[in-house]
Amino acid sequence: MAAKTYPKAEVEKLLDALEVHANEVSAVADEAQKKAEKNSFKAYQAFRNKAGEFETFSILIEGRLDHLDGGDDSRLRGHFDDLTALTYKLLIKTSIQFLWVLAQHSELPLGTREIFVQELRTLYETKKKLNESRYQSRLDEEAKRKVHVAEEILTEIIDKAPSLLQFGTK
Repeated sequence: MAAKTYPKAEVEKLLDALEVHANEVSAVADEAQKKAEKNSFKAYQAFRNKAGEFETFSILIEGRLDHLDGGDDSRLRGHFDDLTALTYKLLIKTSIQFLWVLAQHSELPLGTREIFVQELRTLYETKKKLNESRYQSRLDEEAKRKVHVAEEILTEIIDKAPSLLQFGTK
């Protein structure tokens, strides 16, 4: 049985919607970064939810890109990769700031454990994704530096993990 294929026009519309979603992720990221400096993590959770929606939507679109009528379309694939790289750069930048704020605490503030654990996983997965060859050409020097910073933060947090996983009553 042959795999289902999808019309390019449908995938173009989905990519337009993904671009709108990427812009929304960017706006929410700005707010989360401002609020994280004040130890407010509610905006950060909203950012993560919006980024998670982007990731889920991009999985759907990537599946359609893999099964386009007429075969691969480098223009559509390139647009998808650009949007993905942009969003993952935002994700790593905002995650780094969030983890940096958390790392300043000797104990995690009450209620941040779930976010902290999620961020470790997200940072690792994002770093892995951005290191894929198809995204390397889409990263500027700042983004490459942030990927390196993410690796350093992961190492430091892993070293401090036993003490950071003690939860304060603050």
